[in-house]
Amino acid sequence: MENNEKKPLIELISGISSLVVAIGIIVAAFVINYFARQNFVSIDGSKFEPAWYIYFMYIVGSLFTLVGAYLVYAYVMTKKEVKRMSVKQMTLIATLSAISIVLYYYAKFPLPFFPPWLDIQFSDLPALIGSFIYGPWAGILIIFIRFVVKLPGTSTVGVGELADLILGVVLVVTSGLIYKKHRTMKGAFIGSLIGVGAATVAACLTNWLLLIPAYIKIAGFPLPAIVGSLSYIKVHGESVVTNDNYMLYYIFVGVVPFNLFRYSLVLALTFILYKRISWLFNKIG
Repeated sequence: MENNEKKPLIELISGISSLVVAIGIIVAAFVINYFARQNFVSIDGSKFEPAWYIYFMYIVGSLFTLVGAYLVYAYVMTKKEVKRMSVKQMTLIATLSAISIVLYYYAKFPLPFFPPWLDIQFSDLPALIGSFIYGPWAGILIIFIRFVVKLPGTSTVGVGELADLILGVVLVVTSGLIYKKHRTMKGAFIGSLIGVGAATVAACLTNWLLLIPAYIKIAGFPLPAIVGSLSYIKVHGESVVTNDNYMLYYIFVGVVPFNLFRYSLVLALTFILYKRISWLFNKIG
């Protein structure tokens, strides 16, 4: 077998091996974290937080996932004789994915007057930048890697992670597709605004049809906690939120303004950073 025939087979074997290693690392991190959580005893009311090496294992696992996916992708593209991504491009996407994961864990905070589980976080920023530079597929890949890394350490039975996956994909696909057709600052701005609107609409629909019911029925989140988080909405000094109408208030007083504010911050930071770093990505990739 000639070298040019051996290379695709080597890529396939290496890709599958990398994916197996990735699954092993992520499963190991999940098991270690699970038993640590089971044995955790709070003395001062503090919440359980995974150890630093759990995060490190998740990140390493995601990188092996990326490498394995690329090698399998390279094998498929070779068979189809389609131009494939360069190693440099995949490396830069891996870098953006790692930044997104770090932001997902460490750059988040709640806001007053919103339910405490709604955190402002900026992990969509690297994905949005990636979608502008390489196209929507890059943003989707970054969002998916973030989802895979976060899922084993979930504290919401995967509900919160699923929400971030859906909304992140809607944001980067909408914004990236419009910018791909209109590669100007105006195109990026319009695409981002439409992306913010689409993600906010998606947030309303997913909270109504999927997320809140899943929180209550699957994750065991108490309904009184949701109703209580909206008790500040009063008419003549009396709270107007009940078990029957809480969803309406939660969506239009909580979800809509929260997501508009959250994605507006992400949008502003994207425009501040994009022009400053896009030349470097274009030069390298």
